[in-house]
Amino acid sequence: MPNFDGGHYFLTALIPISTGLVTNSTGTIISPIQKIRNALATLPTARQTQATEATGLNSPFSRNLRTHFARFVVVEDVAYNGRDPVDAIEMALRAQFLGANPVTPQHQDRLEPCPYLFFIADFDAVSGAESELVSYLELLWKAMPEELTEVLAPCVGFSEVSDAAGFARYIQRCQIETTMPFNDYWTTSPPLKSYGDLLFGVLGIGVVLGLVVAWFIHPGFWISLAILLGGLLAGAAAAIALVMCLGPRPFPAAPHSDLPSVLKALYLQQKFTQLVIEVQGAGEEEIHRQFGRFIDQHAPSQPTPTQPPGVVHS
Repeated sequence: MPNFDGGHYFLTALIPISTGLVTNSTGTIISPIQKIRNALATLPTARQTQATEATGLNSPFSRNLRTHFARFVVVEDVAYNGRDPVDAIEMALRAQFLGANPVTPQHQDRLEPCPYLFFIADFDAVSGAESELVSYLELLWKAMPEELTEVLAPCVGFSEVSDAAGFARYIQRCQIETTMPFNDYWTTSPPLKSYGDLLFGVLGIGVVLGLVVAWFIHPGFWISLAILLGGLLAGAAAAIALVMCLGPRPFPAAPHSDLPSVLKALYLQQKFTQLVIEVQGAGEEEIHRQFGRFIDQHAPSQPTPTQPPGVVHS
């Protein structure tokens, strides 16, 4: 289930952009894709640098405490990576004896019939059920309806969206399967169950069944060998089917990998680093006193105080 892994849902959506003409806030007629670019250019980003901190603004996605990452990208067409490589000697021989033309145009993928707005979001989820996607999208709309409307208004069919439920349905219609989820919160190996014994058991059952069949029908040596190999192949096929069935299962969620816990961890990391700097050279009693004050002030076991979302330091 590539859309869900490790306690996080990875939403990917390709939203078609209209190809007509629209009017911006100043009354100027522009293309829909340019209007989206203008909206994205003025959409506040998270406070990740000194320049963005100086603006006093923050990303509207920070109003949603389930969003780890989110991004909009205008995709006008797929990138052209050049011609597919061919064997030079083979092509020379085909050109010489078969009249093949080495510069004949090859098939080129195109994104049709319009440009698209690429939207991705990584957010907290428990099971990856559709209801969790719907609840996230509805909460996202309630947190930033004006910004979403400004960005998505030039997209095909968005004029029908008027509420949170409509927004969730709209994004779901544009959703595509995520093929490469990003998960970076496990600091140790996940506690995955080993199925090695089960796989070898399935292979063994295939061999045993082959032996039993050969025993009951009493064929010749070569037929018995063929039956045994057939049982082995059947066991191998069953083992492969089992791997394909178990493989799509999502990884378990890493401990404390939801957004509130991550923000609290970042907050404590910064405050504790400052404490270590301040107590350098101090005596044991002073260090003990300062650490007690740290516990009382920053409450490691409590959700607050914590780092605000969308910033790199508290």
